Amino acid sequence: MEILYITLGIPGLEPEFIYGNLRQLGIITSNKQVVDSYVHGFEKMQKQYGDIFQIWMGSNHYFVFCRPEHAEIIYSERHIFDRPDMRLRTFGLIAENFLSTLIGPKYKRHAKAIMPMLKKHRFKSQISIIIDCADRLIHIWKDRYENKDNAICTCILTDNQQLMLDTFSLLTFDYDLGNLKHLSKIANRCNAETQTEPSEMSIAISIWLNALKRVTINGMPTFINNYLLKIDRQYQHALGILESYVENIVRKCQKEIDPNARPVNLVASLVSSLQKDEASEKRKPETEQIGIMKKELLGEVLGLILAGFDTSSSILSWFIHFVSKKSEIQQKIKEELKQHGITKETPLDNFDLLDKCQYIDCVMNETLRLAPLGFGILRTLLNDIVIDGIKIHKGDTVVSSYALMQRDPRYWKLDPTEFIPERFFGVDAPDANHNPFVFTPFGGGHRACVGQDLARLELKVIIIRYMLFVTFIDAPGNNGGHRQGMTIVPKELAVSMKFD
Repeated sequence: MEILYITLGIPGLEPEFIYGNLRQLGIITSNKQVVDSYVHGFEKMQKQYGDIFQIWMGSNHYFVFCRPEHAEIIYSERHIFDRPDMRLRTFGLIAENFLSTLIGPKYKRHAKAIMPMLKKHRFKSQISIIIDCADRLIHIWKDRYENKDNAICTCILTDNQQLMLDTFSLLTFDYDLGNLKHLSKIANRCNAETQTEPSEMSIAISIWLNALKRVTINGMPTFINNYLLKIDRQYQHALGILESYVENIVRKCQKEIDPNARPVNLVASLVSSLQKDEASEKRKPETEQIGIMKKELLGEVLGLILAGFDTSSSILSWFIHFVSKKSEIQQKIKEELKQHGITKETPLDNFDLLDKCQYIDCVMNETLRLAPLGFGILRTLLNDIVIDGIKIHKGDTVVSSYALMQRDPRYWKLDPTEFIPERFFGVDAPDANHNPFVFTPFGGGHRACVGQDLARLELKVIIIRYMLFVTFIDAPGNNGGHRQGMTIVPKELAVSMKFD
């Protein structure tokens, strides 16, 4: 029997040193191996303590709220709930100037440069880049699996990660990381001994991402993670490579940019927002400063690469897992594409045409609902507040657990444990008019994901390309389950492919 732990009248488990509740909930083993997802830990806590509980994720302490009326307060009271301090203890160690780690006037200064460039209409002219990258991965799959009996793909997740890394870097920074080229060389090599290596920058990004994953999920105190990063020679070397590449990208952009024209991509927007005289700006109060400093640019570039690839690649992998279990859903998507005259040759830069594909939107939403990528939205209090009769204090961190609400039968008419896109399809669909605060995969309020427009556009275009070329078929080992990383990904994903 675990020891009951109560603070502010909120129940939880007595935390263990270093581990918090991670080991007690079966998320982490005694040798610090992560064996389950945080979401499953939250589910156990809700079952034992109800809709309000507290939890220790290593050294990080949260008060968790699991009802839509709680979420409404947390999202709407923007002057009380702001950036979670956990961001500083994780992202802040790796990319201290990334938008999601900032607060107050500095956040507004960075947001002014970044947010306008992440609206989907800004990427209309670049949809061909998304299509080209998706098609390159499809061709790699054909090289690997077409006309090969019993061929099973077990690397869907890593393939989608390479796809999204290349796609996002091309879209936003006009830079090809070369990950798909690397996969293509491997798929086509005639000699098994032929050596192919990813680009130097891709390797550096991989090392940087692994470091971020460690500090995000290991639950260690900030000062320990900070020390471990400083003595990690491989990480420091990778960081130096990334700084050099970003410097080159900025220098190239500065040479090519037209000061009288609107920025054409995100890096151009960032470069055009660089402070002309940093020394002069530093002398001003933060509230009066304009633009971003050159050293701040690296944090934004790295943060945007992470935000632009990790979540989207996880969603695509969950999509493939779910639809491989239900061939009729893939067939309905393909029929919808035929209905609207979308073929392999159709340009997809017509937003009106994309908007007509409403069933695909429902499939995307159902993927996001059933396979939440995190346990919830975190906010740290700037002032005291009362939630559901409980006073939470300034400095405390709360969680609005959308992961639990999105699977809670109290809020859904159709079985929320089942993958049923039809729950959203049409104005009279059973769950079309669900409470808006129980389905918030991109967060809510003023700290909602700034890139959700672009993410939805990328996902829709890629899913269309997948469905025009491929049918995913359930295979032995396609068991799903949760594996905790920076996002939650399928633990076991294995499919066969039929090429249309």
